[in-house]
Amino acid sequence: MKKILLSILAFYLISNCIVAQIEYIFPSAISPIIKISVDTNLWTVDNSDGVFTISPSSSEDSNNFVCMIWASEDLTSENVFDDLAAQATAVVNTLLTDVTWAEDVTDFENNGITFVGTDGGGYYNLEDGSSLKMVTSIMFLLPDSINALALVFFSTETTYDKYENSFLNMILSIKPAQ
Repeated sequence: MKKILLSILAFYLISNCIVAQIEYIFPSAISPIIKISVDTNLWTVDNSDGVFTISPSSSEDSNNFVCMIWASEDLTSENVFDDLAAQATAVVNTLLTDVTWAEDVTDFENNGITFVGTDGGGYYNLEDGSSLKMVTSIMFLLPDSINALALVFFSTETTYDKYENSFLNMILSIKPAQ
């Protein structure tokens, strides 16, 4: 009887681990650009209004960590990267104050996608007048010769430390949809 219960428990745990990883297509199955694997035991996803938003599923951490990905609206523009950079910077400057950026720009390739980004930090002003120190990053993803995506994330340092490995695995899971 114990062996049966242990076998059922093991099967349940394994099936939950497998089911917990869901591969999302952004922006949609009709016009796919990228695929991203998300551990839905740790993260919630909202893929609406042209923005792919990821945050921790824990109510304790959901307000302290958010990642947003969106595609360039005008791929024919000669200034596609300037436009994405302006949008990403506007998002950061809308939410954070006293933002400082690292001087280094990081670039690497993973799964056939070129990533270019920089890290920074700033403060999120709370309603009670206090502020919360946050880290942020802006990345540009080039999944093919046509599309360009922006990725912005914000987090408190403590929350980032808690989710760093899972978050980095999720980002490194991004691959072209085609």
